[in-house]
Amino acid sequence: MCQRSILVPLVAAAVALGACGPSTHSSVFGDVFSPADAGGDASAEPDAAPPPAPPPSAPLPPPPAASICSAPQGTAAAASALVDADTSFAVAFYGPAVAAAGAASNVILSPFSASAALTMIDVGAAGATDTQIQSVLHLPGNGASVAPAYAAVACQDETDAAWGSDVLSIANAVWGQQGKSFLPAFLSSLSTGFQAPLEQADFAGDPGGAMSTINQWVSQQTRGTIPTVLQPGDIDDLTRIVLVDAVYFNGTWATGFDPAQTAPQPFTLADGTTVSVPTMSGNVEVASGYLSESQLTTYELAYVGGALAMDFLVPDGSLASFESTLTPDVLGAALKSLQAPSSGQLSVPKFSFSTRLVLGSVLSGMGMTDVFNPATADLSDMDGAKDLYLTTVVQQAFIEVDEQGTVAAAATVGGGGAFLGAGSEPAAINRPFLFLIRDTKTGSILFLGHVGDPRQGS
Repeated sequence: MCQRSILVPLVAAAVALGACGPSTHSSVFGDVFSPADAGGDASAEPDAAPPPAPPPSAPLPPPPAASICSAPQGTAAAASALVDADTSFAVAFYGPAVAAAGAASNVILSPFSASAALTMIDVGAAGATDTQIQSVLHLPGNGASVAPAYAAVACQDETDAAWGSDVLSIANAVWGQQGKSFLPAFLSSLSTGFQAPLEQADFAGDPGGAMSTINQWVSQQTRGTIPTVLQPGDIDDLTRIVLVDAVYFNGTWATGFDPAQTAPQPFTLADGTTVSVPTMSGNVEVASGYLSESQLTTYELAYVGGALAMDFLVPDGSLASFESTLTPDVLGAALKSLQAPSSGQLSVPKFSFSTRLVLGSVLSGMGMTDVFNPATADLSDMDGAKDLYLTTVVQQAFIEVDEQGTVAAAATVGGGGAFLGAGSEPAAINRPFLFLIRDTKTGSILFLGHVGDPRQGS
C-alpha cells in the first residue's frame, strides 16, 4: 500500500505527513515519515548547518505558542515516574547519538525535546508500533495517557527557571493541510495535552510558504538560535501534517565570572595534545563531588534561583571510556556525590557550538523498528489508516556558555579534576568532559552533551 509522509524535527521537533507519490526528505531536525516509494535514509551522517529557506510566497504568520502550564496537569507521582523514564531514555539515547556524530569533538542533545516529540507521535501509534515506541522511551503508556504527566513536568521546569530575565520555554505546535481530516481523539490529545492545537497550512499549494511559517515559529521559540529547522524538500506538496516541539533556555549563573579574568589557558585534548582556549576563572559558588568507582569529578554551577543547574562530569581518564560505562545509576551516583555548594576558585572554558544529527538509525537500533518500515508501521490513531511510516529523525541543537551564563536550544558543558571545597586548591575543567543542564527539583535532564575541544564551533 502507498504510504504518506510525516516529518518530525526534534528540539524544534516536527512531524510531516503527506499524500502518496514521489517525495524526498533530506536530514532535518526531526523525524520524517515518507511515502513508500520515496525511500529515506535513516542512517545518514550528520549534515552541515542547513541553508536559509527560499523566500515563500505570502507565508502565513506563525501561531503563538500556548503555555504548557495551561494543559491538564498529572499527579506528582506520575510526573516523578515520567522523569525517571526520561532519564533512562536520555542515558540510553546519549551513547548511540554521540556515535552518530562521528568525528565531532563537541555534541549537544536535548533528550527532553526528543522524548516530547516522539511521545506526540506515539499518540497516533497503535499495536506493535506503539509498544516499541513506549519501550524505547520507557513510557508507562501511550503518549495520550502520558500527556498530563508531561505537562506537569514541563510546567514545573518552566516555573523553576523563571527568575529575573532567565527563561526556559517549552512549546509545541501542529500544522495540518487545509481540508485534511485527522481523528478527533488524536487532535484533542495534542491540543489539550501538549498545547498544540491544529493550525491550517497549504502544503499542497504552497509548501515553501508553509515551511517558512514553521521555520519562523521555531526561530521565534528559540530566540533565533535555530533559525532554520526545515530545508527545501523536507516539506513538499504531499505533506499533510507537521508537529513541532521547541525548547529554549537562557540562564544566568547564580555567581558569574568576571570577564576581565577570562584568559587563554591550556586544555588537554583526548589525544594528549595541549591547546590554548579562552577560559573563565573566578571565585564562585560551586558544588563538587568525586565518585571513586568511576574516577569521576563532578562540578555543579547553579543558575539564578537555584533550581536549574549545569553539571560538568570530568573523568580522570578517557571521556570515551567513561561514556561507554554511563548508566542511569552511574549518573545518579555522580550527582548524589555532590556536596553542599561552597566558595572556591574554578576555571571553565568558554564554548559555543551547534549539533545536527540524523537519528533514524539510532532509534531503530534502540528498538523502534516498525515505525520506520512501511510494511509494519501502524500510525492508524492519527487518521484511521495504516498509511504512514517514519523514515528519518534529525535533531538540531545549540549552546553557548560564557561568563554570564548559558544560552541553549539543546545543551552541553564540562567538569574538573579533584574535589573542590572551602580552602582547597583552585580547580580547572581542562580536559574533555560531559555536561548536562537539569532541573534539580524535578530531576529533568533538559540538555546533555560533551565538549572535547572548546575551540570547535566557536
